[in-house]
Amino acid sequence: MSDISIIVRKMRTFAERSMAHRGIGFPEQLVLMSLLANGESNQESIAAEHGIDRGAIAKTLAKLEAKGLVARKVNSKNKREKIVCATPEATSVFNEMRASFVELDNTLFSGFTPKEKASACDLIARMAANLQEAVAAPVSAATACDAPAAASASPADAATTGKERL
Repeated sequence: MSDISIIVRKMRTFAERSMAHRGIGFPEQLVLMSLLANGESNQESIAAEHGIDRGAIAKTLAKLEAKGLVARKVNSKNKREKIVCATPEATSVFNEMRASFVELDNTLFSGFTPKEKASACDLIARMAANLQEAVAAPVSAATACDAPAAASASPADAATTGKERL
């Protein structure tokens, strides 16, 4: 398992645990952060932003609505579409989430100099941009054919680098 995979899993676990007392899971946190950062939106836009299917977003929104954290209203320009917005209660939940993410950030970068933290953040931002481009690009036949070869790299390759391949 790569170090990045471990970091992602542990960050998600941290986020889940930090809001467990409110019964707010990680997918719900993502939706709340999105709505509070970007304002009201429709279900399809939220699903596209997070790369999650519309059915999963619908379930997540239903949970948030039942908790009084989002409200849905009919779009006046398109009666078949519902607009989702965060409620005032969502703001207090968001402030609590933000405090826990500050704690996570402090833990994650403990022992780093400000320069090291800035460099790490820059590298991570570049990796995220690379992945965004890769996900947005259509899958070519050559890429699809190359994937099994990369996945079947020998254990010796992993031992050479000291890391398992993803």
